[in-house]
Amino acid sequence: MKKPWVKTLIKIGGSVAIIWLLIRDVPWDWTEFKRVFVNMHLHWFILSLTGVLLVLGIKSLRWNLLLTYEQIAYPKWNSFVAYMASLTIGLITPGRLGEISRLYYVREETNISFYSGFKTLIVDRIFDFAMLIWFGTTGMMFFYKVLGNIHGSMYLLITAAGMLAIWWVIYLILKKYVHKETSKVGLKFIRESWNGMFHPAMLSPWLLTLLAYFVFYVANYFIFKSIGLHLSLIDIGFILSLMSLATLIPISLAGFGTREVSLVFLLSFYDISPEVAIIFSLLQFSAFFLWGGLIGWMFWLYNPVKMKLMKDDYRSFMHYLKGAKH
Repeated sequence: MKKPWVKTLIKIGGSVAIIWLLIRDVPWDWTEFKRVFVNMHLHWFILSLTGVLLVLGIKSLRWNLLLTYEQIAYPKWNSFVAYMASLTIGLITPGRLGEISRLYYVREETNISFYSGFKTLIVDRIFDFAMLIWFGTTGMMFFYKVLGNIHGSMYLLITAAGMLAIWWVIYLILKKYVHKETSKVGLKFIRESWNGMFHPAMLSPWLLTLLAYFVFYVANYFIFKSIGLHLSLIDIGFILSLMSLATLIPISLAGFGTREVSLVFLLSFYDISPEVAIIFSLLQFSAFFLWGGLIGWMFWLYNPVKMKLMKDDYRSFMHYLKGAKH
């Protein structure tokens, strides 16, 4: 297993290599780059800065509902603090430590078990991945006109039906072959997380997810307007979902490189130049990661998570692994 600092160096190298290839192989007009940047409508960009607070605020309400379903009464404000602080932790630490830190905010103040708390994190992420896969898959089909020259909204409805069918098939498989009494903990965890996604109680989290991504796309609409571009919210959803999926590939640091390459490629479908695509990338990163990370850092200073419980869980987990080997 590679040490965290080695993985970080490899990702930095990946980012540098991707950016270098992008600069080398794409013809650039630096005069156009400067013109667009100088003529930016700053008020639209400033308005977009509200996006990260609103989006994470809505997502924290969703997570708070998931905690309620696990019989944990946790204050909504505390959920928001944990969500904001975890954004910063995720930016400055390797892996998904930011996600895990949210669990320990709750563990410090309630009697929730690691199993139940971790399940809320996984389900919370499933909502986000479902949206990214839905819009991302639809976007690629739409860009290449797989179903013909129909409106993007029709593509979304068709892919939604396909995703529901796939979910139902997996639901039936898990229900038949994964039993609560005899299956291993990991398989039971997968069954509970997956099969509970469309329980009637999950209607509110799904609606909050749709609202969060609507606000996210609107905030990015403001960023596009700040550099003189006017794209529909559906088009923005396709572009950003595919970009987000690309940045999940673990070959670069904080998505640098993969974000820029994916945006240059995707915005080319709208005849948008590479210079404008890169400017949008920088502004989008600033509005949601740098600005969001700065605010999250303030929340972290306001209420830092304690490390003792995290270390205790780690020791228990390692003890469990050693026992399982024997």
